[in-house]
Amino acid sequence: MAGRPVSGPAHPPVSGPAARPVSGPVAHPVSAAEGTGVGAAPWPVQHPLNAAPLNAAPPTTLPTHPAAVAVAPPSRVPSRPVTGVPASAPPQSVPPAPLYVPAPDRYPALDPPESDEPRREREERPKKKRQSRRVKSRAPKGRKDRQAVHELELREIAGHLTFTRNDVTAWYHLPDIQWAFRADKERTSILLGIAAQYAALAGYRLHLRRTNRPYPAVGWARRMAALTPHPVPDVYGASSWSDHLEAGQRRLHATSLAEGEVYLGVVFQRRTMREQMIETLNALRKRGSGNAERARLEQLVGRFDEVLGAFGMQARPATAKQVEWLIHRSVALCMPPPPALSPAEAGGWETGDLLAFTEHTMRYRSPYGSTVKLLSRIGDEHVERHVAVLTFGRMEELTIPERHEPWLHFHEQLPWPMELSSRVDVLGQGDALRSLEHKLLTIRSQQRDYHEHEMDAPPELERLAQRALDISDEMSTGLDLDAARVHGWHRIAVAGRTEEECLKRVRALTDHYRSMRIALQHPRDQLRLLDEFIPGQPVANTGYLRRMPAKYFAAAIPQAAAAIGDRRGPIIGETCGTSHRPVMWDPHYATEVRERSGLTVFVAEPGGGKSTLMGGIAYLAARRGVQCTILDPSGPLARLATMPELAPYSKIYNLTRGEPGTLAPYGLIPTPRREHYPADDAGAAEWTSAVAAARAERKALATDICMMLLPPQIQRERSSPILLQRAARQVEPEEFATLDDLVATVATFGDEGAELAETLGDVRDMPLSRLFFGRSIAPVGQDEAVLTVITMAGLALPDLSIDREYWQLEERMALPMLHLATAFTTRRAYGKAMHERKLVALDETHFLAGWGSGRALFTRLARDSRKWNIAALAASQNPVDILGLDVQNLVSTVFVGRIAEDPEIAAQALRMLGVQRGIGYENTLAQLSVADTQNDQRLGYREFVMRDVDGRVQKFRADLAYVPGLLEHLDTTADPLGDVGRISGQEGDAR
Repeated sequence: MAGRPVSGPAHPPVSGPAARPVSGPVAHPVSAAEGTGVGAAPWPVQHPLNAAPLNAAPPTTLPTHPAAVAVAPPSRVPSRPVTGVPASAPPQSVPPAPLYVPAPDRYPALDPPESDEPRREREERPKKKRQSRRVKSRAPKGRKDRQAVHELELREIAGHLTFTRNDVTAWYHLPDIQWAFRADKERTSILLGIAAQYAALAGYRLHLRRTNRPYPAVGWARRMAALTPHPVPDVYGASSWSDHLEAGQRRLHATSLAEGEVYLGVVFQRRTMREQMIETLNALRKRGSGNAERARLEQLVGRFDEVLGAFGMQARPATAKQVEWLIHRSVALCMPPPPALSPAEAGGWETGDLLAFTEHTMRYRSPYGSTVKLLSRIGDEHVERHVAVLTFGRMEELTIPERHEPWLHFHEQLPWPMELSSRVDVLGQGDALRSLEHKLLTIRSQQRDYHEHEMDAPPELERLAQRALDISDEMSTGLDLDAARVHGWHRIAVAGRTEEECLKRVRALTDHYRSMRIALQHPRDQLRLLDEFIPGQPVANTGYLRRMPAKYFAAAIPQAAAAIGDRRGPIIGETCGTSHRPVMWDPHYATEVRERSGLTVFVAEPGGGKSTLMGGIAYLAARRGVQCTILDPSGPLARLATMPELAPYSKIYNLTRGEPGTLAPYGLIPTPRREHYPADDAGAAEWTSAVAAARAERKALATDICMMLLPPQIQRERSSPILLQRAARQVEPEEFATLDDLVATVATFGDEGAELAETLGDVRDMPLSRLFFGRSIAPVGQDEAVLTVITMAGLALPDLSIDREYWQLEERMALPMLHLATAFTTRRAYGKAMHERKLVALDETHFLAGWGSGRALFTRLARDSRKWNIAALAASQNPVDILGLDVQNLVSTVFVGRIAEDPEIAAQALRMLGVQRGIGYENTLAQLSVADTQNDQRLGYREFVMRDVDGRVQKFRADLAYVPGLLEHLDTTADPLGDVGRISGQEGDAR
């Protein structure tokens, strides 16, 4: 006899002889794989009291009923577990708790009932003689296969379309939008473009999802290794090239640097009964949706492609791999990503294939719990996370972009990744007006109630009524963009390794948004809220519905990004603006990929970190086998050549102790080689022009050097430049010529020429002047060292703001020496083949702006950098010095450090960055690398604003601490206490 049905509004009758008392959920968690009989790796032995499958409803403790305690007679029928009700059930109904019921396909055969006829009569009855007949052999009837338990509403995936029983969703990938350091006019135009795209989708439901992808550290290391065919050979006892790559990967893994990805789903085409029937029949035949249905959808999907691909979102249909990634990340919310995606190239997923998304993840929740525990099997490991879902509550009006950040991007300032999900309905003018009129009637009804009771109505009602009238007038008389409204629900998921860590992050996120005047709520029914993140799942409940204009929703900008750099070069830091992203930069990316000039400029006040950053970039390039030449007049960067891994391949030139003729002007300008130009007539003409330009540059350089060596009184005489130029025309401008030839020619020009030659002869007898006169014994700069550092230790550089008459003799000699040292540095770059990578780093470049030969030298280096594959790094304290060299259009990358002394200088720095001036960004430069005035410790980092070759501008914090010993060799700050100062905390981790 079957047990009596269990009474209760949420539980249907349960038939079978093994009914048990119901006192709450007692079922163990059953994964999708276990429910279908598919063999799977065993889960950890866990039997939580309140476990639920992926789609299970919350447990409900039923009241004790007399029928519930009725005990059925024992039965031989075995029982099996049945999975819970899917989460798509209406929230108003309480689904039944998991029960054990007998399996209908496992009933044993029962004995037939006894007949009323006595057995004796049956035995005496004559037996009929059976005729022998041939019996056809039949295969035994097989048992019907058990159907799979589908825990998702999804039934099929075809390309970027996902199908449920009732509707179809087209998914699009939204590219990143650069938001920082853009003018408000540009930002406003982007917002209006996005709002117009939302308004064009009136009548549809949208699902906006932002997930994240951990930065591919392994892929970065492999790519950089592939782009470095000849790194510096390893040195015994020093860090190897493999160690260097591992250190970079550890740097990426040590922080939660994840890349955000934003997807937009357009829900459309409510499927008819006929289409659902075809889909059901095709499922039995192991096929997907019908071809006729797909053909009818193409026209509508094409319209979505056109609307969303325009200016604003610039969305593109998501690829099959992107859709697969989105569903994986939505089912296993905030869990580590799957080790690999499906190897199949086809973008179609049938109903049975969708189990791959759910069978590796289980969800557990406790009664009245604030989080949901997720357990995933990733490879041979089991990973546990606790996830809490917050929803956006009451919001005040924000002024975007003038004062506030995009409100769905504001969470990126926190140092851990989070997930976003927004389900919105876009209302057109008619629907929005009807909704607004309903609200207005509600307000008027409340006012009448107060009037009937002879009470004063609150003034808030009148303000709300007037606001509704204003909005109604705006919607009635304005454009479709002004009339469009968006109603929806916005959720954000926070995760932690433990429940305490998760709730701590929830409190931090709530406080973070409170500063933006947005209230985040932590509602109940967390398991259903987690389901909202999965494509195709229904909305958990209608609470916390937010109503806003389409423009306001467009200002959310979840795809705002802070990415900068090229993603293929060495790590130089991480962004520190609205979000945190790694910054990789390859100095040769501009010349090899973008086909632009390789000139990079560093500008900052003294102590801003420009020399340290430039030296660090040169070190990272030298480790990759790039020939690097550094001109550092003061000399601290020469310590790079003493690092163990670079010492055998480095060389230091101290020009103050150089051989005579080391800086001979004629020998520093290389002669172009014919093999470096095309073999056709055009190449011959180009080579001839380059040879003529080199000869002219030698003449100008020799003349300027002689003028620099003269005393100021003789420089101002009218005859001095005339005589020098006449002599330069008579001396053959070849590499073997010397200044001695020029002085000898000047001496033949009468008395004035003799006096001028005598003055130059007196200068030639000075110790430092021997570098300019005579001919070098060895070829200049033809060594094979990977890293070459040129210094002028002890040289006193003059102050250009003081008149030359007041310069000391050493300061007057320093100017031509620095001038020729720059030419000496660039000379090495032309000794290699054109396609080989070279790097030239120049410090104190502001001394070149005052002379024509210096400007010509710098301009030639900037112009030749592309075809000669030269990464030219130039540092200066004032951006005006670089702008005065007339190379602004040749600058590909800019690094600007702290500039706080002069707003005019900051404005010129913004000009180099390509950022609008006069709107407050000058103060941003003044706030870079600000030290704490409350203590006496040194600042442990340096900040820069970077503009890359693609025109993106972002603030980042330089970080080279992952390279052992590099910062100690680059530190230029005086530290008389040595190790004592570092122990006391005065030494930072990064500069």
